[in-house]
Amino acid sequence: MSAPRAAGFGLKPPPRGAKILRLTPYRNAAGTMAGFISAGLPSGMVVHGLKLMVGPQGKFWIATPDQKRRDQDDQVVLDARGKAIWDAVIEFRDRNSRDKFNETDLEALRRDIPRSSTGRPGDERAGAWVPGHVLR
Repeated sequence: MSAPRAAGFGLKPPPRGAKILRLTPYRNAAGTMAGFISAGLPSGMVVHGLKLMVGPQGKFWIATPDQKRRDQDDQVVLDARGKAIWDAVIEFRDRNSRDKFNETDLEALRRDIPRSSTGRPGDERAGAWVPGHVLR
């Protein structure tokens, strides 16, 4: 649907080329992660390893890929509490850029991945996405 037509129906215009290519549901023990995402960006770049996170109020957000920091001997670097230090693989120049990326990917997720029968359209907190859905 075109942007003017979407606006005429009271809908948001379609995101500019963002597309969710794969969603793999995954729940961690803390319940803060809902799955892994692969997304195609308007630039043509495909990003694998995005994480669909769930905030304290049940609101979804997208976390970028990260990796454990390693020293010159390829050993994992630990912080003062003995926990691994994680470094971002992708960063944003400012909060506005990060928020725009998050909004675009969540909108693409709502558009590209069907909801299970327990989900209500427009309510991302109600129900799960269809497990293992892959778009071709």
